[in-house]
Amino acid sequence: MSSAVRRLPLPSRASASLSPSWRRATFPRSRSRAPSATAPSSLTRSCVPQLPSSSSSAAGCLNLAPRLLTSVPCPQTNCLTDIFFDRAIERAKALDAEFARTGKPTGPLHGLPVSLKNQIDVEGEEMNLCYVGWVGRIAKKNSAMAECLLRSGAVLYCFTNMPQALMSGETVCNLHGRTTNPHNRALAAGGSSGGEGALVALHGSPIGVGSDIGGSVRIPCAFNGLYGLRPSFERMPYGGSTNSMEGFTVIPSVLGPMSSSLDGVKLFFKAVLDAEPWRLDPLALHMPWSESAYQLAEHGGGQSPLCFGFISHNGIAKPDPPYLRALETMKKALLAKGHKVIDYTPVDAAKGSSILTKLFLADGGEDIATQCATSGEPLMEGAFKGVVKPPAISTYAFWQLCRDRRDYIAEQLAAWERTKELTGTGRPVDALISPPAPYPSFRHGDLQDIFYTGICNLCDYPAAVFPVTKVDPAVDVKAEPYEFASDFDKINYERYDAEVYRDAPVALQLIGRKGEDEAVIKMMELAVEALQSA
Repeated sequence: MSSAVRRLPLPSRASASLSPSWRRATFPRSRSRAPSATAPSSLTRSCVPQLPSSSSSAAGCLNLAPRLLTSVPCPQTNCLTDIFFDRAIERAKALDAEFARTGKPTGPLHGLPVSLKNQIDVEGEEMNLCYVGWVGRIAKKNSAMAECLLRSGAVLYCFTNMPQALMSGETVCNLHGRTTNPHNRALAAGGSSGGEGALVALHGSPIGVGSDIGGSVRIPCAFNGLYGLRPSFERMPYGGSTNSMEGFTVIPSVLGPMSSSLDGVKLFFKAVLDAEPWRLDPLALHMPWSESAYQLAEHGGGQSPLCFGFISHNGIAKPDPPYLRALETMKKALLAKGHKVIDYTPVDAAKGSSILTKLFLADGGEDIATQCATSGEPLMEGAFKGVVKPPAISTYAFWQLCRDRRDYIAEQLAAWERTKELTGTGRPVDALISPPAPYPSFRHGDLQDIFYTGICNLCDYPAAVFPVTKVDPAVDVKAEPYEFASDFDKINYERYDAEVYRDAPVALQLIGRKGEDEAVIKMMELAVEALQSA
């Protein structure tokens, strides 16, 4: 860890709520797994399976409050940035009282604790976006997402760590330090929603809310063995949430669920839509939950087999052996269920990655540098490791990049449509399945971004992530050297060590077309069902 990275103490009001076991000034740098990282807590067991018709109280779902239970894993992974347990307990008691009075739950998330990435404004709580210079900023009102969750009956209780300015696949910042992976603390928890990923993996939260501009929901879900969704732009409300690079809408960041439960993804997505987010956020589409889309009305309606296009190499970097094994496992499981599979090669991933990176750097890094300058905090390397940061480009040059993006999306659409000749269903492939990254995680500070998730952000494809297996050194042996497709490919090959990644989760992502969020959720459920039946 850089000497510039340090963890500041929690505010005094938060420290007062902590049990002694959570009050730690420093954290061990160990490759060991956090205690009880895979054992479901009473929080998950009592809350998630019983919603929305729970017989247990909402306050009972908050037994993680440290005066009642003690827990070691959260401080060992450094996943939390702020807690408001007292407020959450009062909220839970109010929900219990309302249920006792009416006999009806307050929405589909009644009493469910929901954790938030440290950018989703909650009225009266500090919102600093993990910038040192923003410490002490208090949110004046709820973001649209927080308001939708509250209207659905959720209990909001904590913020989780993220990298400086959000723009990194690893969660580390000057303000709060580094979040580690609960499966192996020598490995990254992913980013930028890595705090959520670690907390949900520890069963400290049944559902968390992350954001995704380049893979920031999907990568932490993959690295931590979770289910998650990167929705299409404007399906989930973003209004009122704090963000870096405000006004940059050509590659929009989106909010999405992260859960240890497969059912949690649909539960969250439908609940937020049922809260009518378009009445709170002017950019949110007036597009309610579509049951017909969820029932795959445009994909054979469940009466014919689906066909999935498998991406085993994106042309930039070959996935590590555990991912190749996961792809084969998934293929066999789908075929056993009567579905069809074909191989699919995305259009020029290197070109797409170049467009995405140039768009992210169009301002020459001015926005992030300006915010860091307010306190003098060091600028961290973030997502653009090894990339020479160019000066800000002209408006005209930016327009040309936007045109290049449009043309690239058109190429991807044409390639997707051409699969109609190969599927045998009379339709193009119903969805694509690929690794979310070429690696199951990485050592701290060793991030390489290789566009397995970024293509979805560039093209605005909804994509779900689900766990498939774990790294097994006895099976996932390193391949013999081959002709590398890129420098990234060579770097990724050389750093692979199955023993380092032992037992790390291995996930896949299922990619749909723009606006097909409900269908993506359903097809993920079918894929998981196929795996469980295999």
